[in-house]
Parts: sequence; structure tokens; C-alpha cells
Amino acid sequence: MSILAGFSAMAYRGIAADLRMSSAINTVTSALDNARAMAIKNNRYVITVFRPRLDRDGTEQVIDIVVAEWNGDSANADNGFNSNATMWTYDRFTPVSGLQIRTIEGGVNIAGPGYGIQGNDHIWWVSTYLPALVTDEYEGSLIGVLYSPEGRVVVRNAESGADRIWVDFNNDGVQTISDILVVDWPWPSPIPNLGSGDFFELLVPEGEPFISMTHILAVFNETECRSSYDVSTWASESTREGNYTDYINSTTDRIQFNRYSGVPLK
Repeated sequence: MSILAGFSAMAYRGIAADLRMSSAINTVTSALDNARAMAIKNNRYVITVFRPRLDRDGTEQVIDIVVAEWNGDSANADNGFNSNATMWTYDRFTPVSGLQIRTIEGGVNIAGPGYGIQGNDHIWWVSTYLPALVTDEYEGSLIGVLYSPEGRVVVRNAESGADRIWVDFNNDGVQTISDILVVDWPWPSPIPNLGSGDFFELLVPEGEPFISMTHILAVFNETECRSSYDVSTWASESTREGNYTDYINSTTDRIQFNRYSGVPLK
């Protein structure tokens, strides 16, 4: 009877995990469909961002799915990375007013290829794990899916020419990069001198980094992933990204999008 009870408990945990993953995928695809319809209806660029936050007791992470739109709010600034004063265009998106934020329950997370930095498209970028933010674990990035006014999935705003997009989550006109760096909009020139990757990393829970836009998503069991590796070694960016990438490549199906219509495909 003890053996049977043990098998029953394992089977129940497996079924519960499968149901949690199925529910998360359905929530993600529903939010994406909603964002796409909004982009077409309002004839504007709309982005869906997967933003981590802690639950009420501050111990478990959940993922909020925030839908934001571009209202023509852009700025140009010297990117500050070289002596040639290369100008980049930056777009500020704001959450769609009155739209309910959908939430993915704890233990599940979203990943996308690291298109934000050249040469990272083979690496799965995953959001910062907030319960470990105060430790030495390396930070992650925010992932987003950008819809054009035609409803197609794109990785830049062709109207403004920007591939640097951020979401003003609290709509205060200030971009929070870290505890010590906040930037009044529009961006000054040159922009603060940080490494290119730092502008994509979620350094504080309320951070508003640039979004890594993607046309491929992975919805995966983060609890299982983190239990499969020695997370104490994740002070290295390459180790953290490598472990997440290995796990997602070996266990997780992708959500891709029809090239012409933008409809999510499972």
C-alpha cells in the first residue's frame, strides 16, 4: 500500500505539472491573440511582454503578461558605445489602459532567443528569477512579442526605425534601469555608459529594461529546470544561460508564428 501510495503521489504531481503547463500555454496564446487583434484594430504597434513579479508573500515568482502600445513616443540619442556618435532610435511603449493583466502561476516561465545582442540568437534568454535577485545569481532579460499594425510578428518598429523598445510599466515617464540609474524620457545624448547587455537585464523587480523581441517562444517548467542544475554556479551569465538553454532545447516545445498572419502556432 505504501508503494502504491508513492506511485499515486508521483502520478498526481506529474498530472498537476502537465495541467499547469497546458494552462500556461493557453494563457500565453490567448494573450498573444488579443494583442494581435488590438494592433490590427487600432493600427499601431503593440507588444506583449512577460514580466516576473513576486506573489503576495514574496517567496514565489509569477509571470504577468503585459500588453503595451506605441503612441509615436520616440527619441534619438548617441548610443555611447563608440567614438563615432552612432545615433539610435528608442521607443517608449505604455500599457494598454483598462486591459486586464493575465498571470501565469508560479513554476512556469517564458523564454525567447537572445536577438537583442548579436550572436545570441542560439541562446534562450529567460527573465531574472526574482527570489534569487539578492544573491549572486546572474540577472536575466524581459522577453516580448511585437505586432505590427498589420498583425505580423516583427522584431523592430519599422515606422520609427527602432529596435530598442522599453515599456513604461508605471507610466511615469521615467525608465528605471537599476536602483541608482533612472533616465527621464526622452533619453539624453549620449546615453549612460553601460554595457550593451545591461540595458536588457532586469536588475531590480520594478526595472524597465529594453525588451528582447522574438518571434519564437518557449513556455517551460522553471521549477523542474532549476532543480536539475546547481544554481549556485549561476553567478556566471554563460552558465545560467547555458543551463536554461540545454533544458529548454531538450524538453520544451516552441510557440512559433505564421510568417504572414502573425497567428501563434503550437
